[in-house]
Amino acid sequence: MLEVATHTLQENPNDIRQSFYRTIALPPTDQRIDQAFPSPALIPARSIGGMGIHYEHPMVSEKGRAPIELLPVEIFDQIIPQLAIEMPTNGYSPRNKDLASCLLVSRTFYIATLSTLYSKVAFPHSSIFSKFLAQISKYPELGYLVKRLDFSYFTSVGLGRTKRMNHEIQKLTATTLRTCLDITPNLREFLASEGMDEDVDERVLEKLFCELPRLNGVDFCAATARCFKNGVLSVISPGNPRLPMTLPIRRLGMHGCNTLPSSVYATLLPRLPNLTHLDLTHTQITDDTLHALPHTAKLTHLSLSKCNRLTGPAVVDFLTNHPATRDLVYLNLLFDTGRYRLLSTTDVDVLLPFLPTALRSLNLSGAKVTRDHVPELRRLSRHLEELSIGYADLSIADLNLIIRQDGPRHDGARSNLHYLDLTGIPSVNPSTLVDTNKCQLLVPSSFPLQVLELNEKVTDGLKERRISAKKLGWAVESKHRRAWYVRAGPGTVPGSEKIAKCLTEETGSRSWKMGGKRWGGRKVGVVYGEVTGIYGYYGYGY
Repeated sequence: MLEVATHTLQENPNDIRQSFYRTIALPPTDQRIDQAFPSPALIPARSIGGMGIHYEHPMVSEKGRAPIELLPVEIFDQIIPQLAIEMPTNGYSPRNKDLASCLLVSRTFYIATLSTLYSKVAFPHSSIFSKFLAQISKYPELGYLVKRLDFSYFTSVGLGRTKRMNHEIQKLTATTLRTCLDITPNLREFLASEGMDEDVDERVLEKLFCELPRLNGVDFCAATARCFKNGVLSVISPGNPRLPMTLPIRRLGMHGCNTLPSSVYATLLPRLPNLTHLDLTHTQITDDTLHALPHTAKLTHLSLSKCNRLTGPAVVDFLTNHPATRDLVYLNLLFDTGRYRLLSTTDVDVLLPFLPTALRSLNLSGAKVTRDHVPELRRLSRHLEELSIGYADLSIADLNLIIRQDGPRHDGARSNLHYLDLTGIPSVNPSTLVDTNKCQLLVPSSFPLQVLELNEKVTDGLKERRISAKKLGWAVESKHRRAWYVRAGPGTVPGSEKIAKCLTEETGSRSWKMGGKRWGGRKVGVVYGEVTGIYGYYGYGY
């Protein structure tokens, strides 16, 4: 029988030590976990560097170690991260309890766990940020482990404090944020949000763009504060000698940053030769600035939604002729027709045949789509998983043809669409949708179609047709300003048994969603992870 060494802990208020002289193991308590969570006391400074942790420790030999502790480092790197919780149920419940418990197992587990514990750090409110900053300030070696700072669901709501109180408490301010960035030199990803308000100023931006050579992803979702704008104008300027001619950023999110002038992008985009993800939703970018993107960029995700200073012909020219757009997987060109229509019928005619086969998500809501475009849309449906054609001039028969699994003369073409946005299409109404003699969108043969996005007026009407919904297996869901009709089950109509198993196996997870599982996202993700907080609002609720 294998010998297993059992270790226990002797604690003091300042650190965590382990004893190999006792054989009775005590279960970890909440107090012990809280003490263990941040402490790097067992890690000598020389063991943590720019390339990560070295697991060999002079005090740990193979003699007296449990078999699991002898596993290769690569195995630990696969196991330990599975315990990490990126988003807690709320901002105040204990975070990563299972992961923190690993700190109490042994020195081997302690060292292996630290890298995961500190690599991706999320801050729902300023108190957690303050504790984190205090810890890495006390043990600067931990700062080298930090790869992501996530403020995507940061808020001060619920803490019972005013904006002035938060400023006086000095937990999260531009000063403390800059201090944090100074001691996290290996930072790869920085996710800000509008909840940070004035905490992203010139000093913070100077650090992000000029002093972090490994920064690959940055998101300033909905940042519009005056200090942010002034800081960007100062840092992202041709007159700034510290701004590198080439930036390492590969994924850039400027979703809703509508206070920044186009000159900012004219300076920034040419410095991003390796860009793959670009979200310019509701910004002031212009045609000339868009074409300034380097030809070496390889865009897979692009959103130009609600950019009212763009023109249709210029955007189509960019999408069909610029080398950076040849491998697009996600393209969002949504526009509010009540304010501005980007793509005319002619623009759509030119664009559709040139869209790459790699494309999985296409949003043309607001474009002038007519029945003449149905053959191209049907061709695209073979590889598209999401298609948004809101306010299109299409009949129910046209929509049936787009999602039909066998085309005219049984050409064998199969629709791969899982999501279809039909918002604002006059022919789509509750009575027509549930009439399976005229509409084929809800029947089992339309599978893998799972989600229809509709006007709230239409979904309200569908709520009243409960018998039809139960028979067909569909249900209404809504969030903020958006509403969906979702295939919740196979239903009871003939043929439903054929899709029951496939429906239960479909999770909605796709690599191109960057960790998201819902369909119909309108925000480009710049990191792999669960879409939460303000990012979830702009992605799925607005």
